[in-house]
Amino acid sequence: MSASGHTAGRATQPNRLSEWLLPDDSLDGLRYLSRAQFRFRVKRFWKRMFSPRQAVASLLSIAFVSAYLFAGLTLLSRREANDPEQLRLWLSGGMVLYAMYHTVKHLWAKPTLEPDAETWTDADRLWLGGGPVARRTMVLREAMSAVPSAAAKTALLGVVLWRDAEFLPLLLIGICLALIALEMIRRVITHGIDALRPGERRLGCTISLFVGMAMAFQLGVQVWQSTPPGSDPVMYVLSAMSEVGNYAGSAWIQIMAFALLPAASVASAQPWLVFGSLAPSVSLTLMALIAVAVILALAETLVRVDAWSSDRRIATERQRLRLLENNASRPMTATLSVASRALRKTWIQQFGDALARWFPERSRGMSGLIVRQLQCVRRYLPNVIVSFAIPMALSLSPLLTDQTTKQWVFVIGGIALSSLLLAPPALQIDFRRDLKRMFLVRSLPLGNVAMCVGMLSVPVAITVLFQWSTLALGAWIATPSKWQTVWLFLALPSLAVVTFAVENALFLAFPHHVHAQGIAMVIRAKITFLWKGLMLAVAPIALISYVMLCERILPTFWVGPAAFAGTLFAVWSVAALAGWVLVRCWSRFDPLIDTPPE
Repeated sequence: MSASGHTAGRATQPNRLSEWLLPDDSLDGLRYLSRAQFRFRVKRFWKRMFSPRQAVASLLSIAFVSAYLFAGLTLLSRREANDPEQLRLWLSGGMVLYAMYHTVKHLWAKPTLEPDAETWTDADRLWLGGGPVARRTMVLREAMSAVPSAAAKTALLGVVLWRDAEFLPLLLIGICLALIALEMIRRVITHGIDALRPGERRLGCTISLFVGMAMAFQLGVQVWQSTPPGSDPVMYVLSAMSEVGNYAGSAWIQIMAFALLPAASVASAQPWLVFGSLAPSVSLTLMALIAVAVILALAETLVRVDAWSSDRRIATERQRLRLLENNASRPMTATLSVASRALRKTWIQQFGDALARWFPERSRGMSGLIVRQLQCVRRYLPNVIVSFAIPMALSLSPLLTDQTTKQWVFVIGGIALSSLLLAPPALQIDFRRDLKRMFLVRSLPLGNVAMCVGMLSVPVAITVLFQWSTLALGAWIATPSKWQTVWLFLALPSLAVVTFAVENALFLAFPHHVHAQGIAMVIRAKITFLWKGLMLAVAPIALISYVMLCERILPTFWVGPAAFAGTLFAVWSVAALAGWVLVRCWSRFDPLIDTPPE
């Protein structure tokens, strides 16, 4: 019996068709658990819709769905329909580009010590931990858990793309099949990379670095050549989007998208030329069946990759055990030297001790939170650097154009956009990573304000460092006015505070597990994106309106100081309000009630 509760012998039996369709003879526990989980989720969803604690979430979800449907049926209905061939190329090629991005991201991520294709919950361990359930069944069950989220994404994409559809049911079926196939491909890539040895992983990182640099250089050259000299930065952005679309439809990308082509053809209602002699309905039905067959083939591939990955992990574990045996046989002096190095304080711990001496007596526990977060940043430092280096390059890219004034505006917009959209997923070292440790976090001897400040200190500091570095480089090249630069240096940190405070407040109000999927997660992501978009749209209008009001009602001498101080007061007041909301959400968070089951 393996550690996860599977019988090792059943996983090595030959895979007949009957075993693929019905892998186990004894699945009573799995069937019961699946039915119980489904009933529980339906009841929980219904209770949350009418629960006072979840009233805000229910109202936001209903408002978002209503506004989304209204926009799709009114605004999007007036645009011109795209060519079905372009839709097919976008679906297949765009998903391949996402798979390539996921591959590079996972290659450069810090490898986990015990990667696994399955996520075992407490209920799984209770009902299935000792049962005769084959591993392939659990792997496929884990992969199929993405079907509800794929259906939700299909509905959202259908609202956007229905104007381009030849036949709406075919569009929805094709998109859903393509998303399921993409999820299978993503899992195959993830588990294959997790099984790589350190040397193989370094080779993959090197190859991905050169390939990524070559692709970025080629895209930059194409954008530069396709945009007229002296154009606005907006034209360069539009040209970049057009070139990405052309790249997604290129021959090599389409060859790599062979597993997604049947579903994309169904969505665009364009059957292959091989079926040209058949009726359109028959040919499209055959294309849908081929797309389903591709998903089944990818599922079988995932099972085989999981078995190969398991063998690789066993071999790696044996190597680690042999290394431990060799270390145990070394002389005592060498062992003591290794132990002394392990017990020696790092510079992060020394920094934490220095902070503890500066903090008040009641808030000295904040230093422990900061040390823990800094150690996490040190472990994932390459990912953090890459996550901020790319936004920095994109934010500074408008400086390559010839529009001096608009250069600076787009640099500021790039910094704000990166702080809102890219910094939170890159720096999840706050409450969002500690859901399973909330009882421990709650037990720390810290007040609500000190806890929230300690949790947000490191992510906010790193984001502010990114903002100031990008702003300094941009100001050095574009040479804007001195007071404008000073105002931006003082105001942009408030955006970082607002971003992380609101992200964590939303998480504490409506908590979810790190790898959770489903309709609720899709709606949550869209609502998060919506409030950030509204903030980017409303905040500049409000600040400019205040400055115009100062110019209208104040003497000329007082316009500058009033606008400078008033706008700073406004942005930091919003930051203080966001911090107060976070403290309120943390004070009312009850780990026993609010922690969602897995």
